[in-house]
Amino acid sequence: MMLLQLNPFSKPVAISEILILLIIAAFVGWLIARLITNGRIRVLRESISERKIELADCRAQQREFKTVEQPLVGKASKTVYPTAVQVDPAKADDFKIIEGIGPKIEELINKEGIYTYEQLSNTNPIRISNILKNAGPRFQMHDPSSWPQQAKLANEKRWQELQILKDKLIAGRQ
Repeated sequence: MMLLQLNPFSKPVAISEILILLIIAAFVGWLIARLITNGRIRVLRESISERKIELADCRAQQREFKTVEQPLVGKASKTVYPTAVQVDPAKADDFKIIEGIGPKIEELINKEGIYTYEQLSNTNPIRISNILKNAGPRFQMHDPSSWPQQAKLANEKRWQELQILKDKLIAGRQ
């Protein structure tokens, strides 16, 4: 009976109605913010795990390099320089059969110590991209993302599959 006697226009009732609505709005806002934040956190965690995998790959590639110790002049300390596994340039594979690689790019890749299809297939496309970027704007436009895959097919002498892949590619892009 008491509820029926409440006057909605009285000051205490109006204030309590406003407070209830504000509490409900704050709770709904908190829920929405929590959902959005959890989604962003999930995306960031996935990105971090991908970067950890890339870092592990880079570290594995770095371990492939042999180290050469060269003493500094006048000092007892040693400097360690990474060098690629040496391959006789006369035994170098022809990278020009790979879609997107021409004579100049082949020369750039060879200067970095990559001479065989096996070496190219094990090279991270980011490293190849950096080689091209350092060579100047003329080479920056090339996309080496498919080159390791093509090199792997060539190394395994799977020429028909390589040709099918090259037919799908346009200037080295998928």
